[in-house]
Amino acid sequence: MHPNSESEVESGDEAEALGERQNNLEQEATRRAAMIGRARERRVSWQGALAAERFDEFKPEMRRRIQVEQTLLDGLENGKTPSFILLKAYQKDAVHMPSQPKTAREDEREDLERRIGKAVQRKRDLEESLRLTPEKQPGVRGELVRKIGTEQDYIVDLKNKLRMHQA
Repeated sequence: MHPNSESEVESGDEAEALGERQNNLEQEATRRAAMIGRARERRVSWQGALAAERFDEFKPEMRRRIQVEQTLLDGLENGKTPSFILLKAYQKDAVHMPSQPKTAREDEREDLERRIGKAVQRKRDLEESLRLTPEKQPGVRGELVRKIGTEQDYIVDLKNKLRMHQA
């Protein structure tokens, strides 16, 4: 084996790695250029919608959307941050995401609906257990019937709370 053969292999690997890095940089530049074009189009679209909007209640949301697009553009044009990180931050603020945090009333309603769903599932599981329990075990069946009744009362109570909450 020739003493320089290892160094030739290493230099070949370095050239390959350098070529791969160059290719990745070119792909990133192409991706950035495409993202910049799409973000500019969306910003112009939102600006047009803002100008045409007649109702004041929608204007703050449109201004927020324009600002989100501008923030993405600034990051793409001026920063060296990788595009996938910018996209991740953009998606948190994107159009489809709500601009306002949920109110306590909405959180309470969702909690009630979730609790109702869990109670209904427990009741179904208990009913299935009752169906599968042999009639020769009256003590077990009686306990299951009692638990089913308790779950039913709990469900009714939660539904009443939900109705009062919605009123």
